[in-house]
Amino acid sequence: MLGIMIDLRQMRHVLALAEHRNFARAAEALHITQPALTRSIQGVEASLGALLFDRGRRDVAPTAIGELVLAHAGGLELAARDLERDVQLALGMEVGQLRIGAGSFAGTTLIGNALAKLTLAHPRLRTHVIQAPWLELPERLRQRDIELMVGDMSEVEAIDEFEVRLLKPQPYMPVARAGHPLAHRASLVTSDVLDYPLIGPGLTKAMETAIVRNLKLSDSRAGREKPLLTVVCDSLPVLRTLLLKTDAVAVLSPFMVADDLAARLLVAMKSLTMDAQSRYGIAHLKGRTLSAPARAFRDFLLSEQPSNVATAKQ
Repeated sequence: MLGIMIDLRQMRHVLALAEHRNFARAAEALHITQPALTRSIQGVEASLGALLFDRGRRDVAPTAIGELVLAHAGGLELAARDLERDVQLALGMEVGQLRIGAGSFAGTTLIGNALAKLTLAHPRLRTHVIQAPWLELPERLRQRDIELMVGDMSEVEAIDEFEVRLLKPQPYMPVARAGHPLAHRASLVTSDVLDYPLIGPGLTKAMETAIVRNLKLSDSRAGREKPLLTVVCDSLPVLRTLLLKTDAVAVLSPFMVADDLAARLLVAMKSLTMDAQSRYGIAHLKGRTLSAPARAFRDFLLSEQPSNVATAKQ
């Protein structure tokens, strides 16, 4: 029987080396020296009596035994994160921490007020906001890298493993600078908008379908012969600059640029009616008790629109 003595720190070293396939890069990511990482991996191999990685000139690759160890190491890492979180949950708000994943647009337009209220109420709480493309956030939830996800729920709410709370749907409409040639037209048709660059963030399938339908795009304009958007950018500040300095048009929900609309720097072309609506909200893993910080942040976020909240997959 093997006398295996491997600690969680070593398992994290094994996972990092498998991810980076290079001792130097893995050591840098772990914030340790390369010799220290080498000794750690050698210690695991000595304990198991087997090589975990084939060392090549340029990179390393897991052996068959290495793949087996990696399968268990991933589970141990998740278990360790759950243990750390449960201890923090038991200790309470002031010594805990909260990791929130936010889509690029939600991160700049939805969470600021809720985060301010949370910080005022609990100034010692450590909060980390991870802004990332919406496609990455569900997997980050699964891996316990974040506890909450805030963003577009149009494709997440159908996934059974997530608990979703929706904010009130908001209409989408074309938005442009106040001096845009179309800004003050009493009536518009879709062909008017298509004469100008169409810009926006990376789109969900549902949103792209809605834009194609609402703007009545032909097959060529719908992206079958060329991309739907002239500029694809997940940064709201960058899109705002393009809107203010060019004749580009973006299909947005007005709350995303509320300040610029109020200041009349941008205008929403309300005469061009669209039936597309946003599906923004907050999600977490179903069946996983939220920590006190996560519950507080969720409640603050939902209280921003107390009458504008719908529930999905309760």
